[in-house]
Amino acid sequence: MTPKTKKLHIMFDLRIVPILIVYFIMFIAPAGAVHLDALNNSCVDCHKTLSPFTDEQSRFNEIRLNHTERNISCSLECHEDVIRKRATNNFQQWSDSIHSKYYVTCDSCHSGDPNVKTEQGAHAVMKGVNDPNSTIYFKNIPDTCGKCHSDELEHFKNTMHYQRMKAESRAPSCITCHKPHTFKVLKASELTNLCSVCHNPNDQIAAASVPNDAKQALEMQKEFQEEFLKAKDAVAGAKAKGMDVSTAQADLDKAQAVMNDIPSLWHGFNLKDFNKQIQNGIDLAKKAEYRVSGVEPTVPPRTPAIGMALILGIFAILYLIRKR
Repeated sequence: MTPKTKKLHIMFDLRIVPILIVYFIMFIAPAGAVHLDALNNSCVDCHKTLSPFTDEQSRFNEIRLNHTERNISCSLECHEDVIRKRATNNFQQWSDSIHSKYYVTCDSCHSGDPNVKTEQGAHAVMKGVNDPNSTIYFKNIPDTCGKCHSDELEHFKNTMHYQRMKAESRAPSCITCHKPHTFKVLKASELTNLCSVCHNPNDQIAAASVPNDAKQALEMQKEFQEEFLKAKDAVAGAKAKGMDVSTAQADLDKAQAVMNDIPSLWHGFNLKDFNKQIQNGIDLAKKAEYRVSGVEPTVPPRTPAIGMALILGIFAILYLIRKR
């Protein structure tokens, strides 16, 4: 690099720095900020400040370091504010959850007054988890969640889970599967251990096969989602080529309706009906794809066991009649 080129290179670097700073302020920094800052919500304003690096916790960490240097046995947990730590974890889990993306804030579940800026005032009407009148009391949780998830609640109310929870307080509720503050949707691989807590050969609560049946049902749902996406792409591709896709689109719309009902269907915990509806959705998706591609959908061979059993039964009856 010649001295002149090097000088121009340095000038270019220096000139671009202000541009990069402006770009960071305008675009990158806002993107990294918590999107709820704009909300006038004291729950969020307060709990988001309870980070693992508050001044108070930093001070305790300094004490720990001083003790360590003097060979005094000490740990941060001895000094840390337990309530503050719990609030920190809960807020972090919530901020990463789907609830935060839809602005479902603390007061939606815990009650309280998000317009009051003091802790005492904001928490004044809140009740503890052991208070039967609390929104987060075990038996009240389905109704609390049902304020937004009404379809899921209606299906859940018709289940044995709900009936036992109301009568005995020892059946699963919403937070058993979804966990408070994270609200994640379980994967098929996570179901077996969770359902096996009650559905096992020792406790004999319903069939011990339920955990595996539930896992297979969710795997079937995943197959439906894959078939639906394939059909959707096939119909869109055919439409782009100018083909008439009206009948295929009608089948795809019916499959979409089944897809939309999956959360509600699942919360009825009727695996037989759930599998029936999912299989219907798979068939509709394959039919839509077939209408635009002309490729015959593969259908698994049906077992002849039922027909064979019927025939054998008829022969057995005829044999008994003849013998008499």
